[in-house]
This record gives sequence, C-alpha cells and structure tokens, in this order.
Amino acid sequence: MSHPVIERLRSADPAERRAACLAAVEDPSGALLIDALGEALGDPERGVARTAGEALVALGRRERAVDEVLRRALRSDDPSRRFEAAAALARLVPPGPMLLPALLEALGHRDGDVRWAAARLLVDTGRLHTEVLGILIGLVKAGDAPRVRRMAAFALRELGPDHPESARALVTATRDVDTSVRRAALTAMASLLDPPAFVLARLLEVLDGDADAASRRIATVALGELGAADESCLPAGAVDRLQALSASAPDDDLRRGAARALARLGLAPEGIPMSNPKAPRPPFARVPR
Repeated sequence: MSHPVIERLRSADPAERRAACLAAVEDPSGALLIDALGEALGDPERGVARTAGEALVALGRRERAVDEVLRRALRSDDPSRRFEAAAALARLVPPGPMLLPALLEALGHRDGDVRWAAARLLVDTGRLHTEVLGILIGLVKAGDAPRVRRMAAFALRELGPDHPESARALVTATRDVDTSVRRAALTAMASLLDPPAFVLARLLEVLDGDADAASRRIATVALGELGAADESCLPAGAVDRLQALSASAPDDDLRRGAARALARLGLAPEGIPMSNPKAPRPPFARVPR
C-alpha cells in the first residue's frame, strides 16, 4: 500500500502537492518519503518544487539519505530539478564546485526568480571557491544568452567589485548588442570599488552618446555612486555635465537621474552644497530590465 503523503504528491492539484511536501516533514515515517520528495523537485509548479526542496532540507538535518537523493537529482535530465537540488544542497553543506553546472545553467532559466536565486548562490559559492569569479567574467563577456550575460553581470557586481578584470568585463558588456545586458553592466559598475579611470571615462561616453535613454540615466546614477564613494575619481567636467543635464536634458528621467547623482555628491542641481545626501542602495537589489 502506498504512503498517503506519496499519494498526495501525485495529486493533480498543485496546492495538494505542496501541502504533501509540508506534511512530509512532520510525518513520523519521513525517511520513507525522501525519494518521492526528490522527484517532486522537478514538479512543473515551481511553488511545489521549492517546497519539496525546503522539506528535504528539513529532513536532511536528521536523515543522511537526503544527501544522496539531492546529489542524484543534480544528475537529472530536468534542469529545473537540478537547480532545486543544488539550492537545497547549498543549505545543508557549504556550496562547492559540484553545484556549478546546475547554477550556471539556471542563470538562463525562464523564471526570473530562479535566475536571481542562482546568481546569489553563485556569489556564495564564489566566496569559497576563487574559480567562480573567472567563470562569471567569461560569461559577462561571452555568455551564450543575453539573460545569462545580464545575470552574470549582477553576480559579478557582488563577487568582484574590487577586481580590475571585473571592471574590464563590465565595460565590455556596456557595448553588448542586447540592451538589457548593457543596462545591467552599467548598474553593476556603480558598485565597483576603486574603479579604474577607464570605467569613469566609459560612463561619460554613455552619458553623452548612448542611444538608449535608460542607459544614459543609469550612467548618471553610476557616476553619482562612484563619486560619492570617492569624489576624486570623477573625471574633469563630470559634475558640470551632470548639472547641465539636470537643468536642460530633453528626457525627464535623465534630468531626474542627473539631479539624484548630484544629490549623492552632496550638491543641488545649481551646485549648492547639501547637508543630507541620499543614502546608498542596498547590495544585490533587483533592478528593472
């Protein structure tokens, strides 16, 4: 006779399947449900798959068999199941190289939540394994899909903000054929630490000549953030250019972006010092495309 929780995991109703995952954690025979939960990692409803992963994490703190089930799921033919297994395993053991194939693949996932979760896990893995930084730099420059290049840029922002090769990769990405990648790279450049001069020069180029209005606005934000961290890094004429844009840019968003950048520098649009510059944005914030 099949276990009642396993029968519920086979329900046509996603809510019932998710409830079964939750019930498995409290079931006295939870050890018998580990394989079924491993299969549920590939559920077509992500809410169910994610809850199955959470159930396996809870069971994994008392059942050794969970580790093997998750490692087996990493070798599944289903990419979504591989990612959920990697995400669960990373909560049970320090994330290591065996998770990289699933996490890198998930940067191109159709679900934005999966992409962001994979990027965060790659950052966590990269803090323990230095080779991840080089992989991300390579993906920013030449990832197969635009969404992969875009997410790699955001991960690089967190993992290597002080690395010169990160800065070079992001500058390269500001010339990407895909608009969303260019915007992501410009956003990431705002978080660089001790940025090389070529970064600031590129931001001014974008500010003055990019055809994409949103990219120009993001460039104003980046100049404000970098200048707020170290005003001496700003190229000559940058403040004057921001003041001119805040006064007369033809695009409303660009005018507001320039004004906000000046506020980050402690200046009003007219150049009058301000006493309360805007606080910096939190790290790894999701940004619009």
